[in-house]
Amino acid sequence: MLAWIVVFLALADATSAALRLKYVQEVEWPTDLFAEANLDRPAPLDVAIVGSSRAHYGLAPTAIDACLGEKLGRPTHTASANRLAASLYAADLVARDLFSGENAPKVLVVEVAPESLNANHFELDYNVGASADIREIPDCVAAAVTGPPTLAACARPITRGVENIAFLLHRPLTDHRHITWMALFQGGGQYCYGSPDCEARNADYDARHAGRWQTRVDRVLPKVKSERFRDYTVESGLPSAHFVALLDRARADGTTVEVVNLPVSATYNAEVPPEAYAAYLAWVKPTAETHGARFLDLNLPEWQARALYVDPDHLNHTGARQLSERLCAEVVDALH
Repeated sequence: MLAWIVVFLALADATSAALRLKYVQEVEWPTDLFAEANLDRPAPLDVAIVGSSRAHYGLAPTAIDACLGEKLGRPTHTASANRLAASLYAADLVARDLFSGENAPKVLVVEVAPESLNANHFELDYNVGASADIREIPDCVAAAVTGPPTLAACARPITRGVENIAFLLHRPLTDHRHITWMALFQGGGQYCYGSPDCEARNADYDARHAGRWQTRVDRVLPKVKSERFRDYTVESGLPSAHFVALLDRARADGTTVEVVNLPVSATYNAEVPPEAYAAYLAWVKPTAETHGARFLDLNLPEWQARALYVDPDHLNHTGARQLSERLCAEVVDALH
């Protein structure tokens, strides 16, 4: 019986790998990574973006390309592939799977935040369970000896092939058309610009989510210190190790890496423990620069006004356009 189970799991894994089903998963938002992974992109991409839902909201490929195209006098192609509640562990694996080797972009933008580099990241178990491959199991188990991720999350890649096939069959029953459309035609992200359809979609989204600010003030902000900054540790653990691995792999690919500390509102910033934030900045900037990346700190007062946000830590379509144009100015020199 055990032998048949092993054979079944091996066949499912081989089938999943052959059909490139890794990113057919139960949580599709914010990026349809299955569509993104199977997209026939122009090579190389000018700019690729990896991060969490903050990058998904704040950096719009169509706005970046419009700005870069004007400055460079040629069309450019930007793609964004973000994970829900991503630590740098998850961001690294997405970058490795989608934006490395022959798919390496000219510029890779990596969103960072104090939460995303916490060795005790509040969603690290989910990150590992959803992102790890069988090759990551040994490192995962070693890290689980003293804390998260749990051994159960470490073992999940063994059954990933079965999961992927099941979710592929379930996929027609889910309404993921909006994120698939964004991945296929707008480079990903939450907002798009340059067409009436995009502008109408942006306005409709922000109008329908007008209550999101207060909801997250009530439900998320009271738990920021206790959950997102619990046992805060930077410099060690899976997120920081994978951050360094991401930087080194991109440098080997000849990619310019822009590490960006994205802004959050003043309301959210007030909940971040100052000592944790100071420890984060003291580590992330010199580490990025030591490994050949550039560090851009945009979590500054001019980017923290309430009018730019749909909720305390996610930009709205006005903020996203402005931030995308700011990033454009930062990366344009690397694309000449």
